[in-house]
Amino acid sequence: MRYEAVLTALMATLALVAPLRAEDDQPSPSPSAADADDRVSRARRAFVDGARLAEQMRWGDALERFEASAKLKRHAGTTYNIGICHRALGRYTLAQATFRRALAEHEASGETELAPSLLENTRAYLEEIDRVLASLDVTLSPADATITVDGRPLETVDVDGKPPTLVAGTEPPGAGRKAPSGRFRLVLDPGTHIFVLNAKGHGNVVLRQSVAAGASRHLELKLERLPAELAVRSSEALSAVSLDGIDVGAAPVTLLRPPGRYHVEVRKAGFEPYETDVMLRSAQEVDLLATLNPEEPGIHERWWFWTSIGAAVATAAVVTYFVVKPEPERPPLDGGGLGWAIRVP
Repeated sequence: MRYEAVLTALMATLALVAPLRAEDDQPSPSPSAADADDRVSRARRAFVDGARLAEQMRWGDALERFEASAKLKRHAGTTYNIGICHRALGRYTLAQATFRRALAEHEASGETELAPSLLENTRAYLEEIDRVLASLDVTLSPADATITVDGRPLETVDVDGKPPTLVAGTEPPGAGRKAPSGRFRLVLDPGTHIFVLNAKGHGNVVLRQSVAAGASRHLELKLERLPAELAVRSSEALSAVSLDGIDVGAAPVTLLRPPGRYHVEVRKAGFEPYETDVMLRSAQEVDLLATLNPEEPGIHERWWFWTSIGAAVATAAVVTYFVVKPEPERPPLDGGGLGWAIRVP
C-alpha cells in the first residue's frame, strides 16, 4: 500500500507540475494565471505531504493533506489516495464512494489520470468493500421520522429501488433527514453504531446497534407517541372531574393521556354538570375551563308551587266537607187533629 501511495503521489505531482511548465514560456502571466499557479503549487505541496504521511501509516494526517490538495486541484490520483486513507481507517462506505468518484474523474479526464495498475487496484478494492459492508433491512415507524447514524444523516443512493437503498457514513455530520419511505435498505460499516430518531409528537429514540462484516438482517425502528396533557379547571372549587366516566380527582387537575377522544364531566352539588368531548393529539397541551352554572330550583322548591298547593288543599277540604256532611234529620210531621200526614220524598 505504501508503494501505491508513493507511486500515485509521483503521478499526481507530475500532473500538477505540467501546467506550470507550460506557463513558464509565457512572458508575463496575468493576475488570474498567477493565482492559478499558486493554487497548483499549494496543491502539490499538500499532496507530497500526504504521501509522506501515508508512508508512515499516519492515515488520519495523510487524509487531511490529500483532501486539502483536492480542494485546490481535483485529480483522480488524489481522490484514489483519499480512498486508500478511508479504507485504512475502516471507513468502508466512504472508501467505496471515494473509489467510485476516482473512477468517474478518471473517465472524465479522458482516462488519463489513473495508471492501469491503479484502475485494477480500485476495482479490486470495490469488490473487497462490497463483501465487508453490512446491510440492514429497516422498517421505520413513523415513516416521516428523521434519522442519523453516528451523527450523520443518511445518503440515498437508490431512491427508485424496492426498497430504496441508503448509506450511512458518507454524509458530513449534521441533522437527521427523512428516508424516502418507511422501509429501506441501509448499507453501513461493520461495527457499533448509534442511531438517533426524531419525529413530531413522538419520543426521541437513541439506539445502539452492532453489525458484523458482511451481515444482513432486519431492524425495526419504532418511536412511541408522546402523551397529551389535559388540564381541567373549574369555576367552582373542588368540583369533581371524571374522564370517560372514571373519577380522576377534584379540579384543578392535570392528566397525561394517550392521544384520542375523551368525554370530560365536571360536577358539583347545586350546579348544572359540565360535559364536553376533547380530542387529544400527541404532545398537545389542552387547558379546559369548566364554567358551572347554579341549578335552577325544581318546581317543588318554588314559593308559588307551595301557595298553589295550599290553596288546592283548602279547596279540596271544603269540597270534601260538603260531600261527606250528614243531612240533618227532619222533625216528625205533625198530622194535626186528624192525624193525617203527607210524606214528600
